[in-house]
Amino acid sequence: MQCRPFVQSAVAILAVLAAQPGASAQTSPFTVTSAASYQTTVAPDSLVSMFGANLAAAAASATLDANGQLPTQLGGISVLVDGQAAALLYVSPLQVNFLVPGSTTPGNVSVVVQRGSGTPLSGTMQVQNTALGIFTADSSGSGAGSILNAVTYAGAPFLVETTANTGSDKRTRLSVYATGVRYAGNPNHDPTVTNVAGAVDAEAQDTSGNHYSLTVEYAGAAPGYFGLDQVNLVLPPELDSAGVVSLTLAAELSTSNVVTFQMGSLPASEIGLAGITLDSTAVTGGDGLTGTVSLNAPARTAGFVVALRSSNGAVQLPLSLTIPVGQVSANFSIATSSVTTVQMVTISAQSGGTTQNATLEVDPLSTVRLTNFLIAPSSVQGGQTASGTVSLGAAALSGGASVQITSSSSAAQPPAAVTVPFGATSATFSIPTSVVTAPQTATLTATYGKVSLTAPLAVMPVLQLTLQSNTITGGNSVNGTITLGQTAPAAGVTLNVQCDNRAIAQPPLTVTIPGGQTSVSFVVTTIPVTASRTITITVSYGGSTQSATLTVNPAGTASLSSLMISPDHVTGGTNATGTATLGAPAPIGGTAVNLMSSNVFAAQVPQFIQVPQGQTSATFTITTTHSSATQTVTITGSTAGVSKSATLTVQ
Repeated sequence: MQCRPFVQSAVAILAVLAAQPGASAQTSPFTVTSAASYQTTVAPDSLVSMFGANLAAAAASATLDANGQLPTQLGGISVLVDGQAAALLYVSPLQVNFLVPGSTTPGNVSVVVQRGSGTPLSGTMQVQNTALGIFTADSSGSGAGSILNAVTYAGAPFLVETTANTGSDKRTRLSVYATGVRYAGNPNHDPTVTNVAGAVDAEAQDTSGNHYSLTVEYAGAAPGYFGLDQVNLVLPPELDSAGVVSLTLAAELSTSNVVTFQMGSLPASEIGLAGITLDSTAVTGGDGLTGTVSLNAPARTAGFVVALRSSNGAVQLPLSLTIPVGQVSANFSIATSSVTTVQMVTISAQSGGTTQNATLEVDPLSTVRLTNFLIAPSSVQGGQTASGTVSLGAAALSGGASVQITSSSSAAQPPAAVTVPFGATSATFSIPTSVVTAPQTATLTATYGKVSLTAPLAVMPVLQLTLQSNTITGGNSVNGTITLGQTAPAAGVTLNVQCDNRAIAQPPLTVTIPGGQTSVSFVVTTIPVTASRTITITVSYGGSTQSATLTVNPAGTASLSSLMISPDHVTGGTNATGTATLGAPAPIGGTAVNLMSSNVFAAQVPQFIQVPQGQTSATFTITTTHSSATQTVTITGSTAGVSKSATLTVQ
């Protein structure tokens, strides 16, 4: 089928953002997939493709209205997602491209295609907060990714350095074009959170099976385009001359499709020193430490020779260091002598007219240093106060010692500095916290001189309500847990448990958390049902209300009952077979089971398989690759809100 690009733009990257049907079975009346990966799980504000028959009378492409918005009616049809009109980009008899409304609630969501006076087509799609998909150059969902140099906008092959970068950091940044990324780590869709790089992982693999975790500097919406996301990555020097490199992105419960990009080679004349680092920036005279010299690309030919120098005789190091062929760094040992006053020493690495420096502070034995940093308790309810203590290795000198304190989260607000008084070796301070709606861990850092120490502080919500499973077959029971942010008082705490349909699900009317405890478990029983029902269970305490939903399905619902792998131990390069089994025969049109591998480099599975109508199981092939170390991979299947997993060991 000839398919259409998602957006009308002269920008080269968007010329390839077209949807093509994956090579998989078609369910009736249509299937909705990610427009990038063709996986059947999609995300709010992501680009998706619907494949079916007689979806629209003719092909039509969208144009923006006077307000710069996409239409919700195109070619005589509209698409409703959970009752909301979706923005349309392209429609045809066999394919519809649209944007998932940003307010769509995760879960199994209804989709209706309204066709003028014709009979509407109804189906569903699976939505979760993130559903990472990387666009590819040929719109197939695999192969070369839609990836550009983030500075020059040039395509592959890429070099590990880009001379057009401003400043001294010449490392190449890549822009990876994707969809379903922008809300990673932001389930409430806070519009002020525009960069979710901290919640996205990027992993690359070269043709030798070596893995590299890439630094993610930006992940979020690509400016100016509906549903298009952008992930900016930093290329490590190890990828120089790597040839074809595989890339995958991961966030929350989502793993993207695997795409590739091509790496070139820096000219040998451009390989040089990138930096020198020390494993400590301050030592007591007489102690030793380790230094590391790094290059901008792997050393070639006979290795890379580096001259080493110290500006002070209190620091002794080898005269030279050779970085071996194929390596980007090498370590060397540093010895120091006892000193009577603080010595600031410059350690230099030199090669080919380039010098990289690192500074080391060598202190007398009597120097006051930060030796310990403790927080108690290590977990507090938001709004309460914790206590921090900083300790020195010797008594503070005249004027006291000012220790700087920082926090990684606004949920914990320590003072900017705490002073250890003259003659004292420690000081204690208060750490106020803010009320939170979900657990947060703040990393606090204490810094004095050249020494920094960290300690974690968990900030807990007043109340949490969780269910062991959010889906159950009617007639069975499920466990729930209520957790307080702090221990219950001596008399205990009794909480009312509300349910919006006690005719189907019966949690206890009340539960009691004993004095001195923080949580209690309870059981929700259900009755058999003839159709799926979604129940809401609610508890309140201390001005906070928490709810959890439970879907009660009819007995015999064709949900996933087991996932098995045979054999469960294989040698890399050997295939294994997976079997997905339903609890009842698949209905008309069959049942799609989504599949995911926890390590797509070690073991690859199809994006989904179809259990045929009337059957209870289907098999699929797990393809493995050689690895330098044994890998344990978790394969997960999911359908009808139920997930099952099995492990495969790849040796």
